[in-house]
Amino acid sequence: MIDRYTLSTHKEVLEKHFSAAFKDEFIPRYNAAPTQDLPVITQDNTAHFQYFKWGLISNWANNKKMSPKLFNLDTETLSKKASHQKSLKSHRCLIPIDGFYVWKPFAKKKAIPYFISRKDKKPLAIAGIWEEKDDFNEESNHTFIMITQHSDKRMTPYQENMPLCLGEKEIISWMNAGTTALEIEEIIKVTHLWPLTAHPVSPLIANLEKDSPSLIKHSQPSDQHGNYTLFQ
Repeated sequence: MIDRYTLSTHKEVLEKHFSAAFKDEFIPRYNAAPTQDLPVITQDNTAHFQYFKWGLISNWANNKKMSPKLFNLDTETLSKKASHQKSLKSHRCLIPIDGFYVWKPFAKKKAIPYFISRKDKKPLAIAGIWEEKDDFNEESNHTFIMITQHSDKRMTPYQENMPLCLGEKEIISWMNAGTTALEIEEIIKVTHLWPLTAHPVSPLIANLEKDSPSLIKHSQPSDQHGNYTLFQ
């Protein structure tokens, strides 16, 4: 499960890297989480970043107020589940991030938080899909979900899954309305072996009220309760 990420790269760098402009104010995020408004780029508007809520409302829920928020969707489920095929065809998006947090288990019911990012510090383009639905107040809302894949050899020591990171070639195809279903199937099978870096961080990332640069700083390994450990 990926439920936290960061986006703190300078606005100008993001605009140049993704060839898209911010129309709204850009605020660096060090603890982005589901239900928050976060920037994405949709395939029908590749020239601008738009702010959508992270987390789709389940189609099968009769009561929207009781509907769970879906914020991750693994590639295997994505290719098999009919309810997501419309979004996969015409509502694809990119989720720009600097890095993401994972919880590495080391004992029964204990885990250490880590921050994962590219060694070259370049932003990552994560594959996503978006929808427009009524929210809990019956108002129209744009939401998105992050697509994940099974972890490769770099990530398996930390977690079973990781975000579906797209390379330049895949970004062009992912955002192209003319890309076929078979081509999409090939895209979601790709794993990019960029050099990644990982270091332990503060368990304060679990607190949604915390959102500052200190969260991504290297910290002495400690579990989710703040207890220091010699395990890494």
